[in-house]
Amino acid sequence: MRKHCHCGGMMNLDFRLVIFEGIIEIDRVPIYECEEGCFYEVFPAIKEDLKELLASLKQQGKTGRVIFTEMNELAHFIFEIYRTWDEGEASSFEALLEQKSNEHINLLLDLYGCAKSMNDTEWMNETSNRLAQMSNIVKDRQFSEVNQRFPY
Repeated sequence: MRKHCHCGGMMNLDFRLVIFEGIIEIDRVPIYECEEGCFYEVFPAIKEDLKELLASLKQQGKTGRVIFTEMNELAHFIFEIYRTWDEGEASSFEALLEQKSNEHINLLLDLYGCAKSMNDTEWMNETSNRLAQMSNIVKDRQFSEVNQRFPY
């Protein structure tokens, strides 16, 4: 997954360790890194979730290491595709991510419907949170498409 860097180079998707205030390590955070090494950016669709997690961990006084892909549906989803995607495949990473995310959102919607029919509010809330995280990639994709059509 690639995008343009402000330096003119290209940025690639990778998963990195983020150290927060020297006391909390968040591993497997999806980031874009510039091929020139001049800039790093947290993957936009998970940035708010990462901020919320950091604030929560700080408030709880937690220290040590946390695996972000175990705490965030979207990060886990992207990581699994990233880990198994072969650059020689016919479809691009972006196309595969779009296809798989649509399938995953449909699955979560089916799970939500099942939970609702069983009146299981805890399951409904859990599934709703997972859907909210996954919807960030759809919003991010739509925003990117608009920016490509109407550059400023």
